[in-house]
Amino acid sequence: MNPETIAVEVPFHLAGGLDPLILVPASVNGEEPHPFILDTGAGQCLLSPVLAGRLGIEPESERQARGAGGPLTVSMARVRSLAVGSAREEDVQVAITGELARIGTAIRARVEGVLGFNFLQRFRVELDYAQSVLRLVRPLEPRDEGSGPRRALLPFHLAAPTKPLVLVPVFVDGEGPFQFALDTGASRTMLAPDLVHRLGLQTVEDDAATGAGGAVQIVAGTVTSLAVGEVAVRDHAIGAGEFVHWIRQAAGVPLDGILGYNFLNQFRVTIDYPRSVLELTAP
Repeated sequence: MNPETIAVEVPFHLAGGLDPLILVPASVNGEEPHPFILDTGAGQCLLSPVLAGRLGIEPESERQARGAGGPLTVSMARVRSLAVGSAREEDVQVAITGELARIGTAIRARVEGVLGFNFLQRFRVELDYAQSVLRLVRPLEPRDEGSGPRRALLPFHLAAPTKPLVLVPVFVDGEGPFQFALDTGASRTMLAPDLVHRLGLQTVEDDAATGAGGAVQIVAGTVTSLAVGEVAVRDHAIGAGEFVHWIRQAAGVPLDGILGYNFLNQFRVTIDYPRSVLELTAP
């Protein structure tokens, strides 16, 4: 008998054109699945007010939060269950916010929720970008901890209980290590402005990005190399913006950047939350 049970294997799709987000089907309270963003940068699962109203989910309280685009108010509630296929969690806290409609408009897709840390934390999350497949595994025994020139396997730690960002060491243009957050909800790798200055990178103004709480002003540039463990990407397009400083302040930890889609999609990505291990494997 396989010592590991694959809780679910489902296809995902990308929405947003050149700045994509991962959408997966998720079910609330056993109802039909709806499109949810898979976002390792979100500490909390989110629901749209439309879906919450349709399912009769009543807010219990309000809370101030801060997204990449600025402050926002969310309504807190609990759902009986949240599931992706047979991967099911009971009694899950969610935040209800109208920001999802704005994000959906930006990526031209219907978005009814976000799968964040408080759902993902009990799984090994495997993202196969080449096949557009998400696997959620409840690990029962350790995996092979080898590494090689086309594979990186390294421990990660979480920023804080209230801001559980996956933090990993990253080398940029041969310098570092710098502390980056791995964020499947970010469409591009982002650097803090002070790191851009330190590395002497040339940047140009870019279009504003969409983030929870409002538009995010960014600049664009390129780094010669960006490496995590044994794997690296050359001539890597990056963005930079003050919002990285805001995330740094909210998390209360040093944060130099964010690993986003345009880095992650070049690997098979495994985030083993129960064991705090990240695996990147080149196809």
